[in-house]
Amino acid sequence: MQTLSYTQEYYLCAVNDKGNPKSFKSDEVAACLLVGGIAELVEQGLIARDEKKRFVVVRPWDDSLPYLKPLYEALASFKKPKNIKGLAESYLLGLNHKLPDELMATIGASLVAANCADELTDQGLLKNKTRYAPKPEAVTRAIEKLRAEFLEEGVVADETLCLAAFLDKSGLIRDYFSKVEKETLKKRLREVREREASASVKQVLDEITAVYAVITITVNAVT
Repeated sequence: MQTLSYTQEYYLCAVNDKGNPKSFKSDEVAACLLVGGIAELVEQGLIARDEKKRFVVVRPWDDSLPYLKPLYEALASFKKPKNIKGLAESYLLGLNHKLPDELMATIGASLVAANCADELTDQGLLKNKTRYAPKPEAVTRAIEKLRAEFLEEGVVADETLCLAAFLDKSGLIRDYFSKVEKETLKKRLREVREREASASVKQVLDEITAVYAVITITVNAVT
């Protein structure tokens, strides 16, 4: 079976059987997909952070991460590089609403190819939109792996730590764990982050916190 990335696994856990983000958390889900996608592009060596922590393209597209092509193309199109807050402002809160939808579509399509999701199409006079619904067994595999590493005192892989952090930050952790399990997992998440996480993973966790800060400030300003 194809090994999935943590961004793909997060999609599985964050999208319902209609192919839509759970609990009307579209901004939160888009934020985690954005940060996860950025991190994977950095890990693959396609982009890098400069001295000001802005993201710059350093290698031509090679289709090694096809589900992240919209994000790579967006980064390549900038006249000036942006840091994670700038990306959040541009694509989660700004006028450009295409990137989150494109990322959802390409990640979803990659999961269909991996036999982890089903393709759904709305047919009608005014719409013809394709969405991608996770297969329940694929969601279960992702959650059980997380459960084994966090709740059964296993070794926590960097990828699992990122998945747990995304579920925690977006509030979706409660969909899969009991109240007691959730508190245990959150405690372990703090411990692993402080003691065991690599510098690259800590960077990812800091960036998701920064993106959520942008969302929170904007929401509070509107309300």
